[in-house]
Amino acid sequence: MHVQFYLIAFLLSSLFFNLSFATYGVDVSQSTSTSSFSCLVSNGYSFTVVRCYQSSNRVDPNAAATLSNAWSGGMKYVDVYMFPCPTCGNAKQQVTDAVNNLRNNGAKYGMFWLDIEGTQYWYSSQSTNRQFATDLANQAEAMGQVVGVYTSKSQWDPIMGSWSGLSKYALWYPHYDGSASFSDFVAFGGWTKPAIKQYAGTTSICSASVDKSWYP
Repeated sequence: MHVQFYLIAFLLSSLFFNLSFATYGVDVSQSTSTSSFSCLVSNGYSFTVVRCYQSSNRVDPNAAATLSNAWSGGMKYVDVYMFPCPTCGNAKQQVTDAVNNLRNNGAKYGMFWLDIEGTQYWYSSQSTNRQFATDLANQAEAMGQVVGVYTSKSQWDPIMGSWSGLSKYALWYPHYDGSASFSDFVAFGGWTKPAIKQYAGTTSICSASVDKSWYP
């Protein structure tokens, strides 16, 4: 009986520990207010990732203000993500424009995530795609960015093939199964362990349109 009791207590304490230290967050691709971020924080979200570059080949004009709002709203961690335009060419210039826009507006943020998805945005040539992605990452690092990669196996494989050229960077992967867990993860692109999971797609909460993410 005592052994059973201690086992149950251990399991419950382990569950509590895991829940206590799990971190939930959102990403946004639209202008988002301070009040929305404050509301998100009160609902248990502590990090956000803000789009800083659009697939239409221009900097996101809302990025700097939204980043400021995220900090003012109480977000503990704030990153940016770049949705590049591969077929527009000149990866280095795209990164330069994104970073300079943030710097010129005094934006404060942590990681710089490269969004690699959507075969319609990329070339049919995987070798061309690999070079473009390499140029993105190299230029970001050259400009002092802490680089991460947002992609999934279903997106990476047709765009990059079996290439593992970016696997040294942290991986943030989407799988909209509603489960804040890495139990679904399947290795690809040289990644054997992810950093963050985006577990729910477009959701309306706190007067904001967000995707939901988690890390343990």
